[in-house]
This record gives sequence, structure tokens and C-alpha cells, in this order.
Amino acid sequence: MNKNIVLLASAVTLSGCVATGGQLSLDSITNSLDEQLRPETTMEKFDAKLTQGNMVDATKIAVDEAEYDAEKNTLDDQLWGMQTASIYRLQSDYESSNQYFDLIEDVIYQEDTEGLIESAGETIVSTLTNDSYLDYEQSVYDSIMVNTYKALNFTATGDFNNARIEWNRSDDRQRRAADFFAEKINEKKETQQKEVQEERNKQAEKNASAISVLDQQENIDKTYSQAETILAQQGIDMSQWGAYDGYVNPFATYMHGLYFMLKGQDTADLNKAIDSLKRVSEMTNTNVAAESLALAQQIMSGATSRNELNKVWVIFENGQMAQKEEFRVDLPLFLVSDNVNYVGFALPKIKERPDHFGRIMVDGVNSEVIADMDKIIKAEFKEEFPLILTREITRTVFKTIAQKQINDRNQYLGVAASIFSAATTGADTRTWSILPKNFQALMLDNTGKTQLTIDSQGFAEPIQVDLVPGKHNIVYVKATSANLPTSVEIIAL
Repeated sequence: MNKNIVLLASAVTLSGCVATGGQLSLDSITNSLDEQLRPETTMEKFDAKLTQGNMVDATKIAVDEAEYDAEKNTLDDQLWGMQTASIYRLQSDYESSNQYFDLIEDVIYQEDTEGLIESAGETIVSTLTNDSYLDYEQSVYDSIMVNTYKALNFTATGDFNNARIEWNRSDDRQRRAADFFAEKINEKKETQQKEVQEERNKQAEKNASAISVLDQQENIDKTYSQAETILAQQGIDMSQWGAYDGYVNPFATYMHGLYFMLKGQDTADLNKAIDSLKRVSEMTNTNVAAESLALAQQIMSGATSRNELNKVWVIFENGQMAQKEEFRVDLPLFLVSDNVNYVGFALPKIKERPDHFGRIMVDGVNSEVIADMDKIIKAEFKEEFPLILTREITRTVFKTIAQKQINDRNQYLGVAASIFSAATTGADTRTWSILPKNFQALMLDNTGKTQLTIDSQGFAEPIQVDLVPGKHNIVYVKATSANLPTSVEIIAL
């Protein structure tokens, strides 16, 4: 809201400059205000610090943006809370990491139970500006990874009671994922349609003649019908994007199965392990999932015991997940009016990041991808995009109507309105940027070695890892960028 006030004041001032003969273009005005209005600027700085290997500054940015209130024990920004929790996890500060993950879960609950009045208020603000002015609303994969990382943190510290709780929560979120996309998206569409209709009725009451000239629904429908052409011009083709079965994150499911195979307390836990590992094996068709499943089945049948497994698992978090970036479309919508200074809209699109590391190799065994996070973000984005597009077109039509109505009354205020419209045209590109490009895994026979050598095309040199004797070792490796030291942790079970 403060940004809106500053922007409106700036717009009026700049329109005054135009009125007195100043040579300011809409482009130059928009650029001068851009820094105020682009919430992704901080994210770009954060990602740049990670790319440079500057963990200290990246941590400071994340902590500052999360705005933790120690007195109330709350976070102001959910997205930056997730970034902060991930940064602490990278540094093996599991306690601080889970402190932030706990607070994030509180915010997720609030988002899930947000009241209609608050939601309507956010919708009004976003209609005047853009989606980035809304509170960040977690994706399904965000929610799953919050519990998965919490579970891994507890597992790494030997707190198996809490680890068990978090693994079960992660699995429960997985089961609910398909239901979310079947019900929640439709619910959002219905809610939005209702809000759009209410806003249209208000506009009609205020200015019936304008509405007769600018019939919103017809304009929205015509513009929406051109969406595929607009996307094709940007090289975007979502026709081949598809989710894993049930919108599952196979990594979370695999680790859930691995945990209950190695730490299960009874037959019911072994059944959980078998169900999870079987699902991952079927979804990914990987040797590591199939072989892990075979071990769980052998334990269940009594053919072997946990103590006789003699295996080592290596998990690899590779790089950074695809990101959202903005593209703008400056075009005349299907509007019957020449008294408008600016018409355009902005949309997010998915851009994959380069893969610096490829696979890892240990003792001649190559890792296999068990969860492609790029595939996961694309699948969820594909489901959300029609709603994003409809909302942006609707927003643009309403802004254009406002411009025309103001221009009809006062030319200089009309310039201010066009400045406001241009500068607040933006896409919501926020993502949990520290998540990996993919998760990989491999399994080895434990031949009595006390050390493993892990190599990758992206490593400056192979990594030597000491194993814990007499334990089931899960070696967890995360390589975020070429300049950031590779993180390695040993989970001994």
C-alpha cells in the first residue's frame, strides 16, 4: 500500500512535468519507477550472491527480507522465510533451519484458512496493480518440500520422533496434491469470476455509457482467445508439460520410503516403505528406486534383515530449479477507444537454468534423476496459468477503462493514470529459488570402505567423504552453483 501511495504521488508529479512542457516519455517514467515496483529485484540480488558463492551476503538478504519478529515469533514474508530456512540448512544449522520452517508452516496454515474479506481486499489491491502485490501463496511443491526438509533436518540430528512426524506430514501433503488441483483451482476460478462480476457491476453503476462502449467481458474473451498466439511469440509451448502421477514429488516419496525401510518400527512401517518405493519405481523407472524397493520387500519377507543390508545411498541436489521471468505485451486490447495512453500487460514464463553439474559418479556408478523439479514447477505453472492470464487481462481492461474515464475528465490526471498503469504492469515471478534443478540418487554396496569419492563434471575436484562405520549411511550432497562450496552431510541410521 505504501508503494502505491508513493507511486501515485510520483505519477501526479510527473504528469505535472508533462503539463508544463517536460519531455518525459512513458518508457522513461516507467523505468524511473521500476526499482520501487519490482519485488523480484531483491531475489535477483540474492540469486547473484549464491551464484558468486557469497553465502554471507545471501544469508543476510534472506534473513532481512523474512523479517522475523522475535517478540511475536512470526515471519512477515513466507517466501523469504523458506529461502532463509534453506540457507541455514545448507550451512548445517538444522535448528535455525527448522525454526524458520516451523514459522512457514504457520503462514501456510493462515493462507489455507484466509478469510473471504481479507482475500477480497487482496484481490482489489492486485486489480489496481499486479499479482506481486498479493501475499506470496505457496505452491503445492513448496508445501511438500517444507515438510520434507524438516524431516531431513530432524533425521540428520537423530531426532527420529520428530522426523517420523514430518515424514508422515510430507506423505499426507503428497496424497492431497491431486485433490488440490482438482478442487482448489476450480474454486479459485469461481471466486475470481464472482469478484470480476461484482467489479463490473460497480463500474456499470458509475458510468453506464463507458461500459456500453467498453464491454468488459467481450473484451476479456476476445483477448484471451489470442493467448496462444501471444505465448507462441514468446517461444512458449506448454502442450508437452505434464506432472508426475498425482502431482507427486518423487524425491519426497523416495526419502519417505527409505526412512521407513531403515527406521521403521513395525510391519505397518515397512508397508509404508514398500508403497512409497514402489510408486517412485513406477513413476521414474530408475534402477535405484527398483533396487531400494527390492530391499524393502526382502526385509518384509524375512529374506534379509536391516542389519544385513550393507548399502550406502548417495543423494544429490543438483543446481537450481527453473525460475519465472516476466515478459510484457504492449498491445491494443479489443477496446473501442482512442483516448488511452497506455495499454499492455505482463505475464510470467518459465526459464530453465543451466545444468553445471550433470550427474555424480561414485565407484563407477552414476546417479539417476528421481525427481525433476523443473518438470514439477512447469506442471503446476501450467495448471495455474489460465487463471493468471484471465486475471491479468481482466486487470488490464479495468485499468484501461479507468484511464479513459479519467482522460475524459482531465487530460493531465489521465497522463498520471497512464503512468500508474504502465508502472504497475508487472508479473509475479516469485519462486523458492534455492530449490534444486533435480534430485538424484544412487545406491552402492558397502564393501567395508570407510571413505567414498564423489565426482561430477561440475566439481573442481572429487569430494572425499568419510562414512560412519556400522550404520546405514545416507550421503547427502547439494551443489547449488559452480562458485558455492558443495554441501555434504552424512545421515547415519
